Amino acid sequence: MSPFHYPIMRTRSFVLLTLATAACMSPRERQRADSAQALASRQRVLMDQLVAQRDSVSRVLVDADLFIGKIDSSISRVKGLGTGPRAKRASESGLEDQLRARKEMLRKVDALVTRARETARQVAELKDREAQLLAENGKLRDSLNIDALRIVELSASIEKQAQMIAMLEARVDGLNRELVEAREAVTKAYAVASRAYYVIGSEDELLKKGVVVKEGGANLLVARVGRTLVPARDMNKDVFTLIDMREVHQIALPDSSRRYQIVSRQNLDDAKVGVREGAYFRGPLEIPEADRFWAASKYLIIVQR
Repeated sequence: MSPFHYPIMRTRSFVLLTLATAACMSPRERQRADSAQALASRQRVLMDQLVAQRDSVSRVLVDADLFIGKIDSSISRVKGLGTGPRAKRASESGLEDQLRARKEMLRKVDALVTRARETARQVAELKDREAQLLAENGKLRDSLNIDALRIVELSASIEKQAQMIAMLEARVDGLNRELVEAREAVTKAYAVASRAYYVIGSEDELLKKGVVVKEGGANLLVARVGRTLVPARDMNKDVFTLIDMREVHQIALPDSSRRYQIVSRQNLDDAKVGVREGAYFRGPLEIPEADRFWAASKYLIIVQR
């Protein structure tokens, strides 16, 4: 039975007792009884109001329990909040169970609030990190743009340098060809300049070949006396032996026991011979300094005496 039923029963008993004794009372006592009855009526009205308020409070408590149960069910689905110690037995009135359930719910709410605060803190940190990364990405993007422009400039410069290198290579190739041609020309010219010719024979043989002629002397009726043997003005290269004066430093004579005479412009002093007798010599004929020996003429004419 609810605690609120006991005052109601006592009030009703008091009213019945008052009505039973009212008949045998004096007017003064009846006045007192009327006052008591009025007071009982007032108490009855207050008790009715109290009962109504109790019922309203009960409904509010039931609604609160339902709401708390829903909250507790929702909170229980949140992982990591844990569960509080379970009650070993239920109380007689159920009030202690409700208080215990509310404490458990408050504990879970506190845990949920703590987790929400931690999550909010992590979210704030993530937002700060995101802002930092966005700033760094902006700087990196600006740096990449600058690098891209620099790459474009370098590519253009490299392209110009490649064109210049191609032009220079073409020019170098042309210069190489010119150099090769010049070397060939110089080699050919030097080879031509290094050519020398010699011929050896008796006076009659050389006269017949047209290599030498006789000039000067006294003109007598029978013959010209004292005429000198000199090289002809027009040389026939076919009767000469071609040599390279850079390589040939000795002229082989047909008979080293015979005497020979140089009738061309070379100076015998610039040569080395086995035996020398004035303008005549005996072989062999050596040429120690080619440039000096062949400077006077490239044609050497040796007469065998």
